[in-house]
Amino acid sequence: MKIDINVDAGESFGRYKLGNDEEVLKYATSVNSATGFHAGDPSVLWTTIKIAKKYGIAVGAHPGLQDLRGFGRRRILVDPEELKADLIYQLGAIDGFLKVEQLKLQHVKPHGALYVMAETDEAYASAVIDAVKAYNPDLIIITERNTLLWNKCKAEGIRVASEVFVDLKYDAQGKIIIERAKQPWDPNVVLRRALMAVKEGKIDTVDGKFIEVKADTICIHGDAPNAVDVIKTLREGLQREGVEVVRLSEIIR
Repeated sequence: MKIDINVDAGESFGRYKLGNDEEVLKYATSVNSATGFHAGDPSVLWTTIKIAKKYGIAVGAHPGLQDLRGFGRRRILVDPEELKADLIYQLGAIDGFLKVEQLKLQHVKPHGALYVMAETDEAYASAVIDAVKAYNPDLIIITERNTLLWNKCKAEGIRVASEVFVDLKYDAQGKIIIERAKQPWDPNVVLRRALMAVKEGKIDTVDGKFIEVKADTICIHGDAPNAVDVIKTLREGLQREGVEVVRLSEIIR
């Protein structure tokens, strides 16, 4: 059994600090770095990439909607062609710093509200795929299995990884519940849910039922108040249970 642990990071802005990226990323294998639209700034982005390089972590772009005030978690309607341009712009931003640090971009994971919009709306899913195709078709797109975005990636020959959230709730329909402000989770609960997803292919919902999932990568949110404890417990617990924690590129080839 192999799994990637991806972390959302690089979300501080100027003098405003969010998360403890240096400590959290010690336990990750992939990082999704904010690219300036929903969070982050050029200095934060560069620092995040330097931390990833220090710990040998694969770097991915975490592009979002232009929503600094709402942290990209508000649904904002945007013309799909404008969105495509916004995404290419953000990919170029992160790739510039990667070039300076002699690293390569591994994946793209839409952020927050855009993540959900791309999974459920044909036009937004196409905008994400078209932006990746135009910029670098070798990049991996991270989404949930069997969503509209997942199916379109498969149909169009785009590398795609299936993601499971173990520090977010799933509603009765099996959709993730986006938190406006990230709440703390019991690290042992997160580990239990992760093991259930990896070993049994299921995860619990708010109504006490279970849905089927397929995990190539597990997401941990770096802005949670106890994110360091959560990801440390998760990684060590997975390894104790015989799950090999590796970069996403070693799973999606």
